[in-house]
Amino acid sequence: MIDRYTLPEMGALWTELHKKRMWFEVELAALWAKGQHGDAPKKVYVLTRGIQITESVLARADEIEEITDQDMIAFVLAVTELLDELAKRYYHTGLTSYDIEDTALALVLRDCLKLLLQKLEHLKQVLLKKAYEHRKTLEIGRSHGIHAEPITFGFKLLGWADVIDRHIARLKLALKEISVGKFSGATGVYLLDPQIEVLACRYLKLKPAKISTQIISRDLLVQYTSALAGTANSLDRFATEIRHLAGTDVSEVAEYKRPGNKASSAMPGKSKLKNPIKSENTCGLARVARGYLIPAFECEVVWGERTLENSSAERIYLPDLTILLDFMLKRFADTIEKLEVFPEQMKQNVWRT
Repeated sequence: MIDRYTLPEMGALWTELHKKRMWFEVELAALWAKGQHGDAPKKVYVLTRGIQITESVLARADEIEEITDQDMIAFVLAVTELLDELAKRYYHTGLTSYDIEDTALALVLRDCLKLLLQKLEHLKQVLLKKAYEHRKTLEIGRSHGIHAEPITFGFKLLGWADVIDRHIARLKLALKEISVGKFSGATGVYLLDPQIEVLACRYLKLKPAKISTQIISRDLLVQYTSALAGTANSLDRFATEIRHLAGTDVSEVAEYKRPGNKASSAMPGKSKLKNPIKSENTCGLARVARGYLIPAFECEVVWGERTLENSSAERIYLPDLTILLDFMLKRFADTIEKLEVFPEQMKQNVWRT
């Protein structure tokens, strides 16, 4: 995702350095499990744990990848250059690339969902506070864009908070479902004892996949993507309503504008009218978020026990969608928190009909 829409905490979870550190964390889990199971000396885990994955390790892996043309092999070789001969014998043995990649991805997505859930909970509280503040602020309800029966502005916001509450439940379910690891090897039939998978996943606080092929089934990523895109879709709905209420002919709300804000390069007078650009931005980003449903669904389809067409798409849509929703949640919460509401204008609109 471009820097404009990347917040630091979420962006840090999708850096190449963090990804490779998670790969190493999964390798450490496997070594620990092998030690506990008696398949490797316990000191191998202790010795390997002392290695730090730095930018220089990544640079070395990039050099090796120029020869191997495979990023996991290159990373494994870069790490094993730092190990003694005993540890080299056990590092990554019995595992396939996606034992590491899919399990590490689960760790990243788990942390992403925790951040998103924090922001959703904050948005819910912002909506509830604003709803309580305007629980008696009379507003006309609209049906087909036509005046219908009176409501209150607080009632409208309370409905939005209810939607967000359901999205919190959906993301919590996605968090539970996505927290799955695998150490089942090529085609999923276990070169290592399956108990090592159980122990390694326990180390990482993940569930072992009940059944995996050479990869973890992508229906889990479909669920993850659907939960995030669905949340973005609801933000689009709310922001669209703010845009309607902020229009000159309705004038019931206005987005907060900092002093010095300029609304138009051609019409300086528009600075006083407060274009609802934050809400428009939210609507535009939701269009992108919904677009990522297509690659997510298509990446579930693989040939046999695995093919690689999912890899390229997932490198793009998973970080982009996650970073986008993180940004959208912060922006929309700020919009609601600072939203200017005009009760007298709302009352005048009621009495128009």
